[in-house]
Amino acid sequence: MPGHYVYRLARLSPVLVGVLEESGSFSYDPGYLARADAAPLSLSLPLGEGAFDVVEARPYFEGLLAEGQARATLASELALSEEDWLSLLVICGRECVGDVLVCDDPCLAARADEGYASLGDDELRGMFLGDSQTARENVTTRLSLAGTQSKTALAHMRGMPIDEGWLRPMGLSASTHILKTSHLRDLPEVEYLCMSAAAFCGMAVAQTALLDVGNPVLAIERFDRRVSTAGERLVVGRLHQEDMAQAMGITGGSKYAELEGGSVRAMAELLRRRSVSPARDVASLAQMVCLAFLVGNCDAHLKNYAILHERPARDGGAHVSLAPAYDVVSTTYFPNHPRRLAMRIGGAPTIDEVDADSFRALARELGVRDSALRRLATPLVEGLADGIRRAGEGAFGTVLASTPYVAEDLVEDMAPRLGILSEYCTAAG
Repeated sequence: MPGHYVYRLARLSPVLVGVLEESGSFSYDPGYLARADAAPLSLSLPLGEGAFDVVEARPYFEGLLAEGQARATLASELALSEEDWLSLLVICGRECVGDVLVCDDPCLAARADEGYASLGDDELRGMFLGDSQTARENVTTRLSLAGTQSKTALAHMRGMPIDEGWLRPMGLSASTHILKTSHLRDLPEVEYLCMSAAAFCGMAVAQTALLDVGNPVLAIERFDRRVSTAGERLVVGRLHQEDMAQAMGITGGSKYAELEGGSVRAMAELLRRRSVSPARDVASLAQMVCLAFLVGNCDAHLKNYAILHERPARDGGAHVSLAPAYDVVSTTYFPNHPRRLAMRIGGAPTIDEVDADSFRALARELGVRDSALRRLATPLVEGLADGIRRAGEGAFGTVLASTPYVAEDLVEDMAPRLGILSEYCTAAG
């Protein structure tokens, strides 16, 4: 069989899904299509006998890779061009987002997972000394993670304190956490505060923790994994996931392009068509957009919203659910960051142009009543600042000495936007 092999690892043994050719085209394996439990890799790649050309296949497969400087560093470590997405994916495609394995050796998928190796403090610290050390770790573990920040993935033993019990996955064993750092001062703390405060307000968010391993590191519990133990052995299962750009067939390079009719509208319509619980997921999406506005996240693009695949659909697609919020970080906290919104809010192109009327327009884009959007936004208006302060004081986990001060600066930055959304929430119906 020519080309590269694509497997799914969610089941007890790897299942061959299809072949990714050197040209970048992809086709499902006939044996996979014949399975009663066959499900598509992406909403943009529905089940069928025909081949998807590179234009159709690339958004999903390249979307599994890192972007920006993180990708450039990885490519340099492998002596490859950062444009050679297929080679990068084949080398680093053993541990991807979701349950996918990409490899050029059909025997690889037949190997049982090899368990986990304990990591000492010095090894953990060494991974985050610089981008090249993090990239080298990803090459070692054949890891591919989307995004622009320097990150890697490890496993954490259940029941252990978060600053202990870190493990390196061996073979095809799955990670449980993504760990990332940044050259941008305060960024791990800012993201921790935003995420913790959102959870405090009742939102479904990825669980996070701050680590001090020489450099501040944010540890994020993966929601595309299910973790258990068998005796003293860690058992990690995979769930299939993709981001909104992949689901809509949009490459990472176009993730900032506003979709026709509005990107928020497009996501809401996708959820209404495909979600197992459309009303719940559209409501969650509404809260995520309000959260991005309040914290000042101008970088909330299509790859920062994701869906989990629940079950196949009769038309070759899938029924999905909206994934918990992740990558929620205040960009307005950093003075030099652009204030243009990655996705318009009620038609406003920049965060400084959003007003109460923008949220009335947002309600129409989401397809919900004004009263419903006000009800969904109110817990954030009433609790987010308090949640940030509590998180900064260590109420939800260990923090750094600087975190309380970062929290106060974040609340101060958020105050004008809090006033705008409060005005909308308290307006007469």
